[in-house]
Amino acid sequence: MIKVKKLILPTTIAALMTAASVVPMQAHAAKAEFSFSGQISRAVSQVDNGIDTDTLHVDNNNSGTRLRLKGQTDLENGMTAGVYWETQYQDNDSSAVDIGDKDTSSAFKSRIREVWFSGDWGKLYLGQGNGAANGTSEVDFSGTTIADYSGNNLDDGISFVSKSSTTTVKNGDAFDNFDGLSRNDRLRYDLPKWGPVGLALSTGQERTEVALRYSSKFDAGGKLGIAAGFVTQDGFTSGSPAKVGIVGGVPAVIPAVAPVPNDFEQLGISASILFASGFNITVHVGEQDLESASVDPEGTWIKVGKITGQHNYSVSFHTVDDLDDVGDEAERTNLSYVYNMAKYGVELFGTFQTSSLDRTGVNFEDVEQFAIGSRIKF
Repeated sequence: MIKVKKLILPTTIAALMTAASVVPMQAHAAKAEFSFSGQISRAVSQVDNGIDTDTLHVDNNNSGTRLRLKGQTDLENGMTAGVYWETQYQDNDSSAVDIGDKDTSSAFKSRIREVWFSGDWGKLYLGQGNGAANGTSEVDFSGTTIADYSGNNLDDGISFVSKSSTTTVKNGDAFDNFDGLSRNDRLRYDLPKWGPVGLALSTGQERTEVALRYSSKFDAGGKLGIAAGFVTQDGFTSGSPAKVGIVGGVPAVIPAVAPVPNDFEQLGISASILFASGFNITVHVGEQDLESASVDPEGTWIKVGKITGQHNYSVSFHTVDDLDDVGDEAERTNLSYVYNMAKYGVELFGTFQTSSLDRTGVNFEDVEQFAIGSRIKF
Protein backbone atom coordinates (compact mmCIF):
# COMPACT_ATOMS: atom_id res chain seq x y z
CA MET A 1 0.00 0.00 0.00
CA ILE A 2 1.28 3.44 -0.90
CA LYS A 3 0.48 5.87 1.89
CA VAL A 4 0.67 9.62 2.24
CA LYS A 5 0.21 10.01 5.98
CA LYS A 6 -0.27 12.98 8.29
CA LEU A 7 -0.67 15.54 5.59
CA ILE A 8 -0.94 18.66 7.74
CA LEU A 9 -3.30 21.24 6.30
CA PRO A 10 -2.36 24.92 6.86
CA THR A 11 -2.55 25.38 10.62
CA THR A 12 -2.43 29.11 11.15
CA ILE A 13 -3.96 32.13 9.46
CA ALA A 14 -1.81 35.05 10.61
CA ALA A 15 -4.33 37.79 10.11
CA LEU A 16 -7.31 38.89 8.09
CA MET A 17 -7.26 42.39 6.65
CA THR A 18 -10.40 44.43 6.92
CA ALA A 19 -11.09 47.95 5.75
CA ALA A 20 -10.66 49.28 9.28
CA SER A 21 -8.15 47.01 11.03
CA VAL A 22 -6.06 43.88 11.14
CA VAL A 23 -7.75 41.16 13.18
CA PRO A 24 -5.45 38.29 14.29
CA MET A 25 -7.13 34.88 14.23
CA GLN A 26 -5.93 31.33 14.92
CA ALA A 27 -7.23 28.40 12.87
CA HIS A 28 -7.79 24.90 14.26
CA ALA A 29 -5.13 22.41 13.26
CA ALA A 30 -6.61 19.82 10.91
CA LYS A 31 -4.95 16.51 10.13
CA ALA A 32 -5.85 14.46 7.06
CA GLU A 33 -4.49 11.05 6.06
CA PHE A 34 -4.66 9.52 2.60
CA SER A 35 -3.73 6.10 1.24
CA PHE A 36 -3.60 4.81 -2.32
CA SER A 37 -3.60 1.06 -2.93
CA GLY A 38 -4.67 -1.61 -5.38
CA GLN A 39 -3.97 -5.02 -6.81
CA ILE A 40 -3.47 -7.00 -10.00
CA SER A 41 -5.22 -10.39 -10.01
CA ARG A 42 -4.62 -12.82 -12.90
CA ALA A 43 -5.05 -16.51 -13.64
CA VAL A 44 -4.58 -19.07 -16.40
CA SER A 45 -7.09 -21.92 -16.46
CA GLN A 46 -7.48 -25.13 -18.44
CA VAL A 47 -11.20 -25.88 -18.81
CA ASP A 48 -13.08 -28.98 -20.03
CA ASN A 49 -16.89 -28.79 -20.39
CA GLY A 50 -17.26 -32.42 -21.52
CA ILE A 51 -17.30 -31.50 -25.22
CA ASP A 52 -14.59 -28.88 -25.72
CA THR A 53 -11.46 -27.79 -23.91
CA ASP A 54 -9.76 -24.42 -23.84
CA THR A 55 -7.02 -22.46 -22.11
CA LEU A 56 -8.26 -19.14 -20.76
CA HIS A 57 -6.25 -16.15 -19.58
CA VAL A 58 -8.49 -14.27 -17.15
CA ASP A 59 -8.75 -11.62 -14.48
CA ASN A 60 -9.67 -13.58 -11.35
CA ASN A 61 -13.05 -12.22 -10.29
CA ASN A 62 -12.74 -13.86 -6.86
CA SER A 63 -10.88 -10.61 -6.18
CA GLY A 64 -10.34 -8.65 -9.37
CA THR A 65 -7.84 -6.05 -10.50
CA ARG A 66 -8.68 -2.74 -8.82
CA LEU A 67 -7.53 0.62 -7.52
CA ARG A 68 -8.64 2.45 -4.38
CA LEU A 69 -8.16 5.75 -2.62
CA LYS A 70 -9.00 6.35 1.05
CA GLY A 71 -8.84 9.52 3.07
CA GLN A 72 -9.88 10.63 6.54
CA THR A 73 -9.63 13.61 8.83
CA ASP A 74 -10.31 14.24 12.51
CA LEU A 75 -13.28 16.38 13.45
CA GLU A 76 -14.36 17.93 16.72
CA ASN A 77 -15.73 15.92 19.66
CA GLY A 78 -13.76 12.80 18.77
CA MET A 79 -15.46 12.33 15.41
CA THR A 80 -13.79 11.31 12.15
CA ALA A 81 -14.87 11.86 8.54
CA GLY A 82 -13.59 10.05 5.50
CA VAL A 83 -13.91 9.19 1.82
CA TYR A 84 -13.50 5.88 0.01
CA TRP A 85 -13.18 5.52 -3.78
CA GLU A 86 -12.60 2.18 -5.50
CA THR A 87 -12.84 1.07 -9.10
CA GLN A 88 -12.25 -2.27 -10.83
CA TYR A 89 -10.74 -2.73 -14.27
CA GLN A 90 -10.71 -6.25 -15.71
CA ASP A 91 -9.58 -7.77 -18.97
CA ASN A 92 -11.23 -11.18 -19.55
CA ASP A 93 -13.31 -11.25 -16.37
CA SER A 94 -13.34 -14.89 -15.17
CA SER A 95 -17.05 -14.65 -14.30
CA ALA A 96 -17.85 -13.87 -17.97
CA VAL A 97 -15.30 -15.72 -20.16
CA ASP A 98 -16.48 -19.03 -21.66
CA ILE A 99 -14.77 -21.70 -23.75
CA GLY A 100 -14.09 -20.23 -27.20
CA ASP A 101 -13.92 -16.62 -25.97
CA LYS A 102 -10.49 -15.25 -26.76
CA ASP A 103 -10.78 -11.68 -25.58
CA THR A 104 -13.67 -9.95 -23.86
CA SER A 105 -13.96 -6.20 -23.62
CA SER A 106 -12.19 -4.42 -20.80
CA ALA A 107 -14.18 -1.99 -18.74
CA PHE A 108 -14.06 0.09 -15.59
CA LYS A 109 -16.54 -1.00 -12.94
CA SER A 110 -17.56 1.38 -10.19
CA ARG A 111 -17.31 -0.36 -6.82
CA ILE A 112 -17.25 2.23 -4.05
CA ARG A 113 -17.93 5.99 -4.03
CA GLU A 114 -18.80 6.99 -0.49
CA VAL A 115 -18.29 9.39 2.38
CA TRP A 116 -18.49 8.32 6.02
CA PHE A 117 -18.60 9.71 9.55
CA SER A 118 -17.74 7.88 12.77
CA GLY A 119 -17.73 8.51 16.49
CA ASP A 120 -18.74 6.98 19.80
CA TRP A 121 -22.24 6.66 18.33
CA GLY A 122 -21.11 4.30 15.52
CA LYS A 123 -20.39 4.82 11.83
CA LEU A 124 -22.55 6.27 9.05
CA TYR A 125 -21.92 5.70 5.31
CA LEU A 126 -23.46 7.68 2.45
CA GLY A 127 -23.08 6.79 -1.24
CA GLN A 128 -22.22 3.68 -3.22
CA GLY A 129 -20.60 1.02 -1.10
CA ASN A 130 -21.06 -2.25 0.73
CA GLY A 131 -24.58 -2.94 1.88
CA ALA A 132 -24.88 -3.91 5.54
CA ALA A 133 -25.11 -7.63 4.72
CA ASN A 134 -22.35 -7.76 2.11
CA GLY A 135 -19.85 -10.44 3.13
CA THR A 136 -22.06 -12.12 5.71
CA SER A 137 -22.03 -15.33 3.64
CA GLU A 138 -18.25 -15.14 3.21
CA VAL A 139 -16.61 -15.37 6.66
CA ASP A 140 -13.59 -17.54 5.88
CA PHE A 141 -10.29 -18.02 7.77
CA SER A 142 -8.83 -20.69 5.45
CA GLY A 143 -6.34 -18.43 3.71
CA THR A 144 -7.43 -19.78 0.30
CA THR A 145 -10.19 -17.32 -0.63
CA ILE A 146 -8.32 -16.00 -3.68
CA ALA A 147 -8.69 -19.53 -5.14
CA ASP A 148 -11.97 -20.65 -3.55
CA TYR A 149 -14.66 -19.17 -1.32
CA SER A 150 -18.43 -19.56 -0.95
CA GLY A 151 -19.08 -17.17 -3.86
CA ASN A 152 -16.37 -18.63 -6.13
CA ASN A 153 -16.34 -16.75 -9.47
CA LEU A 154 -13.34 -18.40 -11.09
CA ASP A 155 -15.43 -20.55 -13.44
CA ASP A 156 -18.74 -18.64 -13.39
CA GLY A 157 -18.42 -17.83 -17.10
CA ILE A 158 -18.11 -21.50 -18.13
CA SER A 159 -21.32 -23.05 -19.50
CA PHE A 160 -22.76 -26.45 -18.76
CA VAL A 161 -23.48 -28.06 -22.15
CA SER A 162 -25.23 -31.20 -23.34
CA LYS A 163 -24.42 -33.56 -26.21
CA SER A 164 -28.13 -34.09 -26.87
CA SER A 165 -29.58 -30.60 -26.25
CA THR A 166 -28.89 -27.01 -27.23
CA THR A 167 -29.67 -25.85 -23.68
CA THR A 168 -26.74 -24.24 -21.87
CA VAL A 169 -26.42 -22.82 -18.36
CA LYS A 170 -23.59 -20.68 -17.01
CA ASN A 171 -21.91 -21.90 -13.83
CA GLY A 172 -22.62 -18.47 -12.37
CA ASP A 173 -26.37 -19.00 -12.94
CA ALA A 174 -26.35 -22.40 -11.21
CA PHE A 175 -24.39 -21.39 -8.08
CA ASP A 176 -24.93 -18.64 -5.50
CA ASN A 177 -23.91 -18.02 -1.89
CA PHE A 178 -26.98 -15.87 -1.07
CA ASP A 179 -24.80 -13.06 0.25
CA GLY A 180 -25.96 -9.47 0.76
CA LEU A 181 -26.76 -7.19 -2.17
CA SER A 182 -23.09 -6.43 -2.77
CA ARG A 183 -22.29 -2.75 -3.36
CA ASN A 184 -25.13 -0.33 -4.03
CA ASP A 185 -26.27 3.25 -3.45
CA ARG A 186 -27.43 3.21 0.13
CA LEU A 187 -27.43 4.82 3.55
CA ARG A 188 -25.72 2.49 6.03
CA TYR A 189 -25.37 2.68 9.79
CA ASP A 190 -23.10 0.46 11.90
CA LEU A 191 -23.99 0.57 15.58
CA PRO A 192 -21.22 0.67 18.20
CA LYS A 193 -20.02 -2.86 18.95
CA TRP A 194 -21.18 -4.68 22.06
CA GLY A 195 -17.95 -6.49 22.83
CA PRO A 196 -17.48 -9.01 19.99
CA VAL A 197 -20.94 -8.37 18.49
CA GLY A 198 -21.74 -5.86 15.74
CA LEU A 199 -25.03 -4.84 14.14
CA ALA A 200 -25.40 -2.96 10.82
CA LEU A 201 -28.36 -1.73 8.78
CA SER A 202 -28.62 -0.19 5.32
CA THR A 203 -31.37 1.05 3.04
CA GLY A 204 -31.32 1.86 -0.66
CA GLN A 205 -33.81 2.13 -3.48
CA GLU A 206 -36.31 -0.73 -3.00
CA ARG A 207 -33.86 -2.65 -0.80
CA THR A 208 -32.93 -3.11 2.86
CA GLU A 209 -30.21 -5.10 4.60
CA VAL A 210 -29.59 -6.11 8.21
CA ALA A 211 -26.44 -7.89 9.42
CA LEU A 212 -25.27 -9.36 12.71
CA ARG A 213 -21.59 -10.22 13.17
CA TYR A 214 -19.56 -11.90 15.91
CA SER A 215 -15.79 -12.26 16.13
CA SER A 216 -13.37 -13.39 18.85
CA LYS A 217 -9.80 -14.60 19.21
CA PHE A 218 -8.41 -17.41 21.36
CA ASP A 219 -5.61 -19.91 21.81
CA ALA A 220 -2.53 -18.12 20.49
CA GLY A 221 -3.79 -17.32 17.00
CA GLY A 222 -7.09 -19.14 16.94
CA LYS A 223 -10.25 -17.21 16.09
CA LEU A 224 -13.96 -17.59 15.47
CA GLY A 225 -16.19 -15.54 13.18
CA ILE A 226 -19.95 -15.76 12.59
CA ALA A 227 -22.18 -13.55 10.43
CA ALA A 228 -25.82 -13.51 9.39
CA GLY A 229 -27.37 -11.23 6.78
CA PHE A 230 -31.02 -10.68 5.92
CA VAL A 231 -32.02 -8.70 2.82
CA THR A 232 -35.20 -7.71 1.04
CA GLN A 233 -35.54 -6.35 -2.49
CA ASP A 234 -38.60 -5.06 -4.33
CA GLY A 235 -38.67 -4.30 -8.03
CA PHE A 236 -38.78 -5.67 -11.54
CA THR A 237 -36.35 -7.04 -14.07
CA SER A 238 -35.90 -4.65 -16.95
CA GLY A 239 -38.23 -5.21 -19.90
CA SER A 240 -37.86 -4.04 -23.49
CA PRO A 241 -40.18 -2.44 -26.06
CA ALA A 242 -41.13 -4.05 -29.37
CA LYS A 243 -38.55 -3.43 -32.09
CA VAL A 244 -37.55 -4.45 -35.60
CA GLY A 245 -34.65 -6.87 -35.76
CA ILE A 246 -33.17 -9.79 -37.66
CA VAL A 247 -34.48 -13.27 -36.87
CA GLY A 248 -33.02 -16.15 -38.88
CA GLY A 249 -31.52 -13.66 -41.31
CA VAL A 250 -34.90 -12.10 -42.06
CA PRO A 251 -36.18 -8.71 -40.80
CA ALA A 252 -38.93 -9.25 -38.22
CA VAL A 253 -40.75 -7.52 -35.38
CA ILE A 254 -39.36 -8.66 -32.04
CA PRO A 255 -42.18 -8.58 -29.47
CA ALA A 256 -41.99 -6.43 -26.36
CA VAL A 257 -40.77 -8.10 -23.16
CA ALA A 258 -42.72 -7.09 -20.07
CA PRO A 259 -40.87 -6.44 -16.81
CA VAL A 260 -41.01 -9.40 -14.43
CA PRO A 261 -41.35 -9.00 -10.64
CA ASN A 262 -38.17 -10.02 -8.81
CA ASP A 263 -39.19 -9.31 -5.23
CA PHE A 264 -37.42 -11.56 -2.75
CA GLU A 265 -36.20 -12.01 0.80
CA GLN A 266 -32.88 -13.68 1.47
CA LEU A 267 -30.96 -15.07 4.43
CA GLY A 268 -27.28 -15.99 4.43
CA ILE A 269 -25.25 -17.29 7.38
CA SER A 270 -21.57 -18.22 7.52
CA ALA A 271 -19.11 -19.22 10.22
CA SER A 272 -15.40 -19.99 10.28
CA ILE A 273 -13.14 -21.25 13.04
CA LEU A 274 -9.35 -21.30 12.95
CA PHE A 275 -7.49 -23.31 15.59
CA ALA A 276 -3.98 -22.55 16.83
CA SER A 277 -2.78 -25.64 14.94
CA GLY A 278 -3.83 -24.03 11.64
CA PHE A 279 -6.72 -26.43 11.10
CA ASN A 280 -9.88 -24.58 10.06
CA ILE A 281 -13.51 -25.27 9.20
CA THR A 282 -15.84 -22.92 7.32
CA VAL A 283 -19.56 -23.39 6.66
CA HIS A 284 -22.25 -21.40 4.87
CA VAL A 285 -26.01 -21.87 4.44
CA GLY A 286 -28.40 -19.61 2.54
CA GLU A 287 -31.89 -19.41 1.14
CA GLN A 288 -33.86 -17.06 -1.07
CA ASP A 289 -37.63 -16.60 -0.75
CA LEU A 290 -38.93 -15.61 -4.20
CA GLU A 291 -42.35 -13.99 -4.23
CA SER A 292 -42.94 -15.03 -7.85
CA ALA A 293 -41.99 -18.71 -7.43
CA SER A 294 -43.35 -21.67 -5.51
CA VAL A 295 -39.90 -23.21 -4.95
CA ASP A 296 -37.14 -21.28 -3.19
CA PRO A 297 -33.43 -21.66 -4.05
CA GLU A 298 -31.13 -22.79 -1.24
CA GLY A 299 -27.51 -23.74 -0.81
CA THR A 300 -24.93 -25.22 1.55
CA TRP A 301 -21.14 -24.92 1.44
CA ILE A 302 -18.46 -26.42 3.66
CA LYS A 303 -14.68 -26.04 3.55
CA VAL A 304 -11.97 -27.78 5.56
CA GLY A 305 -8.47 -26.33 5.52
CA LYS A 306 -5.00 -26.28 7.02
CA ILE A 307 -2.55 -23.38 7.39
CA THR A 308 1.13 -24.18 7.88
CA GLY A 309 3.25 -21.05 7.86
CA GLN A 310 2.83 -19.50 4.41
CA HIS A 311 1.15 -22.62 3.01
CA ASN A 312 -2.67 -22.77 2.88
CA TYR A 313 -4.61 -25.88 1.82
CA SER A 314 -8.36 -26.46 1.53
CA VAL A 315 -11.09 -28.67 0.12
CA SER A 316 -14.68 -27.50 -0.24
CA PHE A 317 -18.05 -28.87 -1.33
CA HIS A 318 -20.93 -26.66 -2.52
CA THR A 319 -24.53 -27.61 -3.32
CA VAL A 320 -27.26 -25.29 -4.64
CA ASP A 321 -30.82 -26.35 -5.49
CA ASP A 322 -33.55 -24.74 -7.63
CA LEU A 323 -31.58 -21.63 -8.57
CA ASP A 324 -31.67 -21.36 -12.37
CA ASP A 325 -34.69 -23.64 -12.75
CA VAL A 326 -37.02 -25.59 -10.48
CA GLY A 327 -35.57 -29.03 -9.75
CA ASP A 328 -31.95 -28.07 -10.56
CA GLU A 329 -29.26 -29.64 -8.38
CA ALA A 330 -25.80 -28.10 -8.76
CA GLU A 331 -22.68 -29.45 -7.05
CA ARG A 332 -19.10 -28.19 -6.99
CA THR A 333 -15.96 -29.66 -5.40
CA ASN A 334 -12.76 -27.63 -5.08
CA LEU A 335 -9.18 -28.42 -4.05
CA SER A 336 -6.98 -25.36 -3.52
CA TYR A 337 -3.49 -24.35 -2.44
CA VAL A 338 -2.28 -20.80 -1.78
CA TYR A 339 1.29 -19.70 -1.00
CA ASN A 340 0.87 -16.44 0.86
CA MET A 341 3.78 -14.01 1.12
CA ALA A 342 1.76 -11.51 3.15
CA LYS A 343 4.83 -9.43 3.98
CA TYR A 344 5.16 -8.54 0.30
CA GLY A 345 1.46 -8.56 -0.64
CA VAL A 346 1.98 -11.55 -2.96
CA GLU A 347 -0.15 -14.70 -3.27
CA LEU A 348 0.39 -17.65 -5.63
CA PHE A 349 -2.31 -20.28 -6.04
CA GLY A 350 -3.39 -23.44 -7.78
CA THR A 351 -6.90 -24.89 -7.79
CA PHE A 352 -8.81 -27.79 -9.32
CA GLN A 353 -12.58 -27.96 -9.30
CA THR A 354 -15.38 -29.99 -10.82
CA SER A 355 -18.96 -28.78 -11.26
CA SER A 356 -22.12 -30.67 -12.16
CA LEU A 357 -25.73 -29.70 -12.85
CA ASP A 358 -28.63 -32.14 -12.78
CA ARG A 359 -31.82 -31.03 -14.54
CA THR A 360 -34.84 -33.06 -15.53
CA GLY A 361 -34.84 -33.72 -19.27
CA VAL A 362 -31.31 -32.39 -19.92
CA ASN A 363 -28.09 -34.37 -19.53
CA PHE A 364 -25.46 -31.72 -18.80
CA GLU A 365 -21.79 -32.66 -18.96
CA ASP A 366 -19.61 -31.95 -15.92
CA VAL A 367 -17.20 -29.01 -16.03
CA GLU A 368 -13.59 -29.43 -14.90
CA GLN A 369 -11.15 -26.59 -14.37
CA PHE A 370 -7.52 -26.39 -13.31
CA ALA A 371 -6.15 -22.91 -12.70
CA ILE A 372 -3.00 -21.24 -11.50
CA GLY A 373 -2.65 -17.56 -10.75
CA SER A 374 -1.42 -14.76 -8.56
CA ARG A 375 -2.67 -11.66 -6.81
CA ILE A 376 -0.18 -8.91 -6.01
CA LYS A 377 -1.26 -6.03 -3.79
CA PHE A 378 0.41 -2.65 -3.62
